[in-house]
Amino acid sequence: MTITDLRILPPLAIGRLGGSPKPMAAYSLQEVDGHPLDFRRIVPEPTFVVDDETGEITREYTPSTIKFRDDDLIRPVAPFLEVFAVVDERLVPLTLELLEDEGLSVGDLAWQVEVANRKVERRTGDEGDRVAAETGWFSDHTAHPLLGTCDHFYDGAAVPFGTVRFVKPSDDHPEIRLRFTPATGEIYGPRHDQEGLIDEAHAVYDPDKGEWVGFEIPVDDDGNEIVVQGRRFYDETFPPSLFAIEPPAPPWLHDNKAKSRGYLDDACDGIVQVRLRTPDGELVASARITSGPPALAPDAGFVRTLLDDLEQVVHGPEVSPTENEAVTRARAEDIVRRAFETVRFMNVAVMNGEDVDGRPALSLDTMPAEEAFDTARLMRPVMSNGSVDTFTVMGLHQQVFAALRAGAAPWFAHLLRRPDEVGDFTDQGRRKMPALMCGADGSYLALTWRQIDTIERVASQAPFVAADAEPSPTPKLTPKNRTAHLRHRATGNPFSTLPATAVGNCTPGLEVDFRAVWRRVFEGITLREWDNLVVEADDPALVHHRLLRVNGVDTMTPMVGPSPADPTVGVVLTSESNPTGLGPLEWSNALAHVLHTHQGEKVTCEFSKEAAPDRQVSYDEGVLRARKLRVRHVFDEGTAMIARALAEPGELTQGLCSPWQNDFRECSCYYWASARPDFVNVVPGEDGAAAGDNWLQKERTGSYVPDDYVDTRLVLYDDLLGDWQRWLRFQVGGRDAPGEDARR
Repeated sequence: MTITDLRILPPLAIGRLGGSPKPMAAYSLQEVDGHPLDFRRIVPEPTFVVDDETGEITREYTPSTIKFRDDDLIRPVAPFLEVFAVVDERLVPLTLELLEDEGLSVGDLAWQVEVANRKVERRTGDEGDRVAAETGWFSDHTAHPLLGTCDHFYDGAAVPFGTVRFVKPSDDHPEIRLRFTPATGEIYGPRHDQEGLIDEAHAVYDPDKGEWVGFEIPVDDDGNEIVVQGRRFYDETFPPSLFAIEPPAPPWLHDNKAKSRGYLDDACDGIVQVRLRTPDGELVASARITSGPPALAPDAGFVRTLLDDLEQVVHGPEVSPTENEAVTRARAEDIVRRAFETVRFMNVAVMNGEDVDGRPALSLDTMPAEEAFDTARLMRPVMSNGSVDTFTVMGLHQQVFAALRAGAAPWFAHLLRRPDEVGDFTDQGRRKMPALMCGADGSYLALTWRQIDTIERVASQAPFVAADAEPSPTPKLTPKNRTAHLRHRATGNPFSTLPATAVGNCTPGLEVDFRAVWRRVFEGITLREWDNLVVEADDPALVHHRLLRVNGVDTMTPMVGPSPADPTVGVVLTSESNPTGLGPLEWSNALAHVLHTHQGEKVTCEFSKEAAPDRQVSYDEGVLRARKLRVRHVFDEGTAMIARALAEPGELTQGLCSPWQNDFRECSCYYWASARPDFVNVVPGEDGAAAGDNWLQKERTGSYVPDDYVDTRLVLYDDLLGDWQRWLRFQVGGRDAPGEDARR
């Protein structure tokens, strides 16, 4: 019996920020028997206590309840990463006994961790704004601080990203594991900031060295980006200007002229490596870690998660005909359940684009308002005014779930929005499912191709498959079973450490901006993550050109809406800013077929003939140039570790808000209702419609306060930047968790 390889599981572990010195205990989520659409039960599980001095697990216990905070401090989620060994083509935990059998010891093991925060660098384009930390190789069991340093910091200043520790194995706990404890979730910046939120302990950024303090995208009088020191600012994020600005203002007033306060945060992402020295050489395995906000609705899921996108990469856009039919049905039910859990946190009437309490809908951040801005046309509700509210849409999802559970042919399959229909702004197109939510490209949200195919398979099989068929057990851990790797939850980890709890490629995200992975998926070019602009290339002739097709698959789609003369007729929505009327397709779905069949191979990539950094271009065959480019592998061989060639440390989070607290003010609930709730404490009102609180209301009154970004009854920018742990309240069962209702 010989160890031939290593794996670190999970291949992506999500840490969650919090100021309490006590980490969150382990828990799982369970469906309530007989009530599948009730809020899931949070079930405490065996939890490890690691001694601060020795690094050894000194206690294992199962708490009676799960606590999310200690007084005003939120408990961080500090994931364990476990090492597995490949032995005789099996995957088994690496333990003291297995090392001894191989004639090895703990001293033959070493770890190395690299993390970074590149949010500021992503905006300024200056490598001197990169904040990075590296431990070097270590074999001891002390807590190694991840101190992020930066060329543009004051001398000796650093941002603490948390710690990592090689947990000391023992007879009671002989497994080899590492623990990542994330930072406390604080903001940093320059000395003497005018808002007074940065004290001396958090003053790190030197405005005499870098340009982040007061940074803004330079534009001319017409709003066009201009040249500064020979560089064009074509590579802005989307949504743009997601950073703390002066003065705080609604996002629609930014207009890319936002001036940065110079704030940054202590979130990060990076790569963990473990090394085992054997007589035959070294074995090395890698995994990724990331840190982000707490899971504030821990008993709810999101309709499209990071796991959905990762599994589409693994398995392709279609469900295999040989897949267990009961498994397919269970997954279809899970998708509908998560859709239900998402809309349950949405004030659907507000998100429909209706005026609220005398406030014009255009002043509120809703999907119809977003649509009107993107298409340069008048705003109009998705559904007829007064025809929908949260309970109405929840009832629709209950009917859908009942059809699946009963084995009836799901009548709703044709209502699902296909990924190539996200530019359909006709009334019929806007009302497809999932409705009222935005995708990564700014258009309407679509599920993954694989999610859609899962539901369609159930629809086609419904008359022939027993609805009560039991799905097969959890995928078996084998050296190359990427699905099992991605779903693996290390012992002692809360459920919120998994990719299944992170927002997927349909939005920029809160934990990870998975769009960053696609930037380098073709060898020789780097794309802007949210559309098809080439920002770097080995061939200079391709820089600032547009990637229009890959193996004949379009990367853009027409934006179509009803004709003013005849609402039943669709017309291309051109405007002064978008004369072609084309919008980008998000990469995860646009490249699904290419990735499934062509990783490691060359494909035909067609680019615009002319450079077009400021606008989209048409598909006129006369303006295309073709290149053969190789498709990179998304994962390291035999693992579910996202390949380093696609994202260096810090790049999985570089497109997110800086500081991350801004995410909870910049983006309204149509992005990620179950991760950033909107509508809470919901009950039937006097008229039978849903009534409740805006999650960000300071005082719980049972009367929803629409978010116009300036109403002082709501938690605003500086409230969050100054005391986020006080104001962000956990939701359990759709209501403020015990003790949260007293938070003022």
